[in-house]
Amino acid sequence: MKLKLTALLILLFCVGCGKNVPLRGKVLDQDGNPITIGVVNFVSEKGLSRAKIQSDGSYKVGTLKATDGLPPGTYKVYVSGAEVPIDSSPSQGPQQLDSMGQPIKRPPAFRRLLATPYTTEANTPLTCEVPVKGNWYDVIVEKR
Repeated sequence: MKLKLTALLILLFCVGCGKNVPLRGKVLDQDGNPITIGVVNFVSEKGLSRAKIQSDGSYKVGTLKATDGLPPGTYKVYVSGAEVPIDSSPSQGPQQLDSMGQPIKRPPAFRRLLATPYTTEANTPLTCEVPVKGNWYDVIVEKR
C-alpha cells in the first residue's frame, strides 16, 4: 500500500513538472537599442503569455506564474503598450474651458514607438520556436 501511494505521489508530481521552458531575452530596435516600455506577447494555439518589458529592455515570460516560461511550441510574438505620452501642455494653444469656467482636462495623448506590424498579433512578422537555444530570445522590432 505504501509503495502504491508513493508511486501515485511521484506520478502526480511529475505530471505537473517540466512542461514549461524558461524564456527570457531583450526587446531591441533595429539598431540594438533597448525598448524600455511595454509588454511582450507570445501567442499560440494554446493561448497567450505575456512579459513586462523592464527598464533595460529585458523580459522573462510566464504562463501560470510571472516567470515560469512557456510550453514548447511555435509562437507569434508582438509588443503592446510601447507608447510614450505626448506633451499636451497649454502652451500648444488656448485652453478650453467648461461651462463653469474651469479648464477642460483632456486625457493624455500617446505616440507609438514601434512600427505597426510589431504591435498586433494579426500583422506581426515575428515568430519564436520554444525551446530556443540557451532559453534566450531577443525580440527585434522596427521603430516608427
